[in-house]
Amino acid sequence: MNVDQLARNLKILLRTNTIIAEIHLRHVAARVGLFAFAALVASFGVVMLGVALFLALEASLGAIWAAVAVGAGGLVLALIVAVVGATLKPSRELGLANQVNQAAMDAVQAEVKATSSNLSQFASFAAVPGLVVPILTFLLRAFRRPKA
Repeated sequence: MNVDQLARNLKILLRTNTIIAEIHLRHVAARVGLFAFAALVASFGVVMLGVALFLALEASLGAIWAAVAVGAGGLVLALIVAVVGATLKPSRELGLANQVNQAAMDAVQAEVKATSSNLSQFASFAAVPGLVVPILTFLLRAFRRPKA
């Protein structure tokens, strides 16, 4: 039974889970940042370019259709930035952290199995005194000299 090895593997497992959580948190923060940026770009783009485009299209399309064209262009830009944010993948660090985590988990499981097999062997040896004492008592009584 190697308790030091088990404790080391549990520490590695805890650390890798912490690293994985930090990587996921950074990934979510990056996605939220990109979505916020997409919203900012969409609103600023719709306002600034919309005003300019509206004024340019108003003469040829009329006020209503110029406003529709400007609004649709702003929404398309916001959709493109949102799609880029949604397709953002976590870094390679996450794959490495998952591999180390799995290795530590496998090592902990192996240590637990080894410990449980050692305990079961110890339990079988612990039953031996319970059997030996009655057998020795029986043999001593059998070979004891009868009192005269």
